[in-house]
Amino acid sequence: MLTPLDDYLVHQTPETVDRVCTSDRNFYDRYYFSAHTLEGDAYLMVAMGVYPNVGVIDAFATAVIDGKTQYIVRASRELGSDRMNTKVGPIGVEIIEPLRKTHVYTEPNEHGLSFDMVFESVTEPFQEPHFLRRVGNRTFMDYTRMTQNGRWSGTFTAAGRTYAVDPSNWWGIRDHSWGIRPVGGGEPPSAPPPGGAPAGFYWVWAPTQFNDRCLMYTVSEEPDGKRWHAAAELLYPYASGRAPEPLTVAEHDFKLKAGTRLWDRGSMKLLTQDGSPVRITATPKSTLYMAGGGYSYLGGWRHGQYHGPLVVEGEAWDLTDPATIQKAGVHTQTVCDFAVEGLGDIGTGHGVFEFLALGTYLPYGFKTFADVAPA
Repeated sequence: MLTPLDDYLVHQTPETVDRVCTSDRNFYDRYYFSAHTLEGDAYLMVAMGVYPNVGVIDAFATAVIDGKTQYIVRASRELGSDRMNTKVGPIGVEIIEPLRKTHVYTEPNEHGLSFDMVFESVTEPFQEPHFLRRVGNRTFMDYTRMTQNGRWSGTFTAAGRTYAVDPSNWWGIRDHSWGIRPVGGGEPPSAPPPGGAPAGFYWVWAPTQFNDRCLMYTVSEEPDGKRWHAAAELLYPYASGRAPEPLTVAEHDFKLKAGTRLWDRGSMKLLTQDGSPVRITATPKSTLYMAGGGYSYLGGWRHGQYHGPLVVEGEAWDLTDPATIQKAGVHTQTVCDFAVEGLGDIGTGHGVFEFLALGTYLPYGFKTFADVAPA
């Protein structure tokens, strides 16, 4: 069907824009944003995704206040054909200036979380190496992601408190990814792939800002610890005129909370282009549980899952309750301070550390999904 976007010179196939290049039900196109105070007492995450082959667009906003309560608003509707309509219930995203400035908002609602904020990037986007992962002959992942650090302005309300969002104290990240990766809903039964299904999945993603530069870091590893995807790069503010500097991901030393799979603290070793070592040490401030936004939430809300013509729901999690943490799972993002050795005196960095270790991961001694870090 023809839509307003078809009037632009953006087509990649002979079809109209509302029809993607593959019939794979797992095709998606997704925005992600995070915003946090430098103190870490307020931390907001927002995302919106379209899933053309299942006819769904969904979004969520979730925030942790003082590390004690996580507020969540989730919304889903039928996609329709107009890709320019990026509003789902109370949650919306508007591109003001491509790759530079984005308006992100959640209108006031009964769930106690709302905001009206603008993200402005401080560097060019970082295009991560392409993700391609197959299970037997089936494509499991085939997608591209770009990531940018930036600053926020506007207003933010949670738990009855309204914050004035000022770019001097509200930093954050945006990313945009698209392609194929598992989305909500069940797959039809099929024969097991040669060699069996993946035994585990290990993922770290840590974008960080300093006063005069930004650092991008990501690593994915096999169950035996062999690395299959990694990237790191220093990026500099637009006005500096400095080109990005690729870094080599060397090793990492992460600690988990005893009796869990939850990340606690740790460091990453990198190498500059001349081989000089750089060590980044992350100190946690506030943790947000990704399940609240539909990342494998046991409560039943998953990305790309059909809920009806329009559904909006919300909840608040008590993060001081061990039962809540058990429900929330092991996929987390944590606001951190980042200390650096090997790049001179560049001050303390501020950013997020995302961590997920599912199933087998032998470097930690995990042989089954039930294994946890020793007490």
